[in-house]
Amino acid sequence: MVQGVCLCEIRSVGRNTREQVAELSAVAPLIATVDGAPKLVGPCTLVTSANKTVAFSSAELLRLAPERLAIALTMDGKKTVKVAQWVAARNVGLGIIELGDPFPTGDKLDVTPLQLGAISATVDTRGAPAALVTVAQDGALFSRRTVPVFVDNIDGGGMSDEVITRLASPSEATDAGAVVEGAALFAWMPADPVLGRASETIAVALAIAYRQKTFKPRELAALAELLCLEDLGRALPFGGPKEEPSNELGQVAGEIRDDKKKK
Repeated sequence: MVQGVCLCEIRSVGRNTREQVAELSAVAPLIATVDGAPKLVGPCTLVTSANKTVAFSSAELLRLAPERLAIALTMDGKKTVKVAQWVAARNVGLGIIELGDPFPTGDKLDVTPLQLGAISATVDTRGAPAALVTVAQDGALFSRRTVPVFVDNIDGGGMSDEVITRLASPSEATDAGAVVEGAALFAWMPADPVLGRASETIAVALAIAYRQKTFKPRELAALAELLCLEDLGRALPFGGPKEEPSNELGQVAGEIRDDKKKK
């Protein structure tokens, strides 16, 4: 049974504009060197906060990948950063990648990490347009591929009151099923005048291939199951501005004098 259906289609009007937003450049090719040439393993997404950068992808994809992985920072694969190690997050299915070297700055790169503030802690597009963003390889070159999707919440056929699965189904025919493992789900959130928020593009979830095929909420079969990204907040330090100490707080937290002793 489908609950809280979110119509998350990127319509043809403005689609190119959405696909060109800077946030999508955080999605990069995860590669291995095979016979001296870079070979695509799958997509990963880089996130930064307080001068630390990590990447995330599918834990299953990372588990099956060759050793000596790297992340391509240019779409010709000539500029890379080594993968030092990866760990499985508490959220089963999410793999967090540690970089072998600091993310380079000042170079001309095709990859720009997302700020941690552009990551959603919940898998909720709030009805905004959404798409899976992955990568493809054509010869020696890599490219990003954007797949507009619907997002549906599945409650297990009415057997449970809790939402147990969130599925992404393509809004149009696509051949991206082979590379959906490890893709990031982005949502284009509209402005919210009530909360004073401007429009923003955020990463909402990690996609893993939907292999069970138990549910088909849309005309086209679901491509991916969506996993929450909240564990990224535990892997990265908070990079927000430091709060100035308050004099009022200092008075409250200070020593309480006992003037009776002076008498």
